Amino acid sequence: MQVSTYMATLPRVIRRRPPARQLLLSAAARVFARDGLDGATTKAISREAGVNEVTLFRHFGSKERLIEAVVGSAFGGEPRGADDARPAAMRTLRADLEAFSGRYEALLMANLPLIRTMIGEIHRHADCQHQALKGIFWPMRSALVERLGQACSAGEARPGLNPAVAADIFAGSILSAVLRRATLKNAHEYGQADYREACVDLFLRGIAT
Repeated sequence: MQVSTYMATLPRVIRRRPPARQLLLSAAARVFARDGLDGATTKAISREAGVNEVTLFRHFGSKERLIEAVVGSAFGGEPRGADDARPAAMRTLRADLEAFSGRYEALLMANLPLIRTMIGEIHRHADCQHQALKGIFWPMRSALVERLGQACSAGEARPGLNPAVAADIFAGSILSAVLRRATLKNAHEYGQADYREACVDLFLRGIAT
C-alpha cells in the first residue's frame, strides 16, 4: 500500500515531441541520403517525419528550399562548440591544424551519406549549390583562413601565402581521405590519425618560410 501510494505521487515525465521543423530536417537528411536529392519526394519526407505534407510546405515552401535548409542545418551557421573552432591564442600553428583536421573529419563522417548524395547530384540544384559548398566548410573554413592569415603575419608561414587557397587545399585533403575510405575497400592501409598527421606535416612544409 505504501509503495503504491509512493509510486502514485512520483512526477510524470513528459517527453515532448521535437518541433515539426526539426523533425522534417532530420527526416529529410535521412531520405535525401537514402533516395537521392531527385528521388526523394516531399510525401516520403513527411511520412518519415511523421507529419503531413502541408506542414512541410508551410515550413519550407518547396523541396528546393528544404534542401537548402538541410544543408544549412548540417554544415552552416554556428554549431555547438563553435568557439572551439576559433584559433586559440598561444597555440602553435601545428596544434591548430591538428585540431582542425580532427574536428573537420568528424563533421564529414557524421554527415557522410548526405555529403556523398550532394556531390553526385548538387549540380542539378543550382539554387542551393553555393550554400552547400559554402556550408560544408563554414564556419570552420573561416576560422582556418583567419588562423593562416595570422600565421603569415607572425612569420609562421611564408609571406605572400593566400590563406583562402591554402585553407581549401588543406581541408580538401581531409575531405578526399574521408571519401576514399568510405568508397574503396582497400583504403585502410593506414589509420585516419596517421593520415591527418601526414597532412599536417606536408602542409606545414609547403607553407614554411
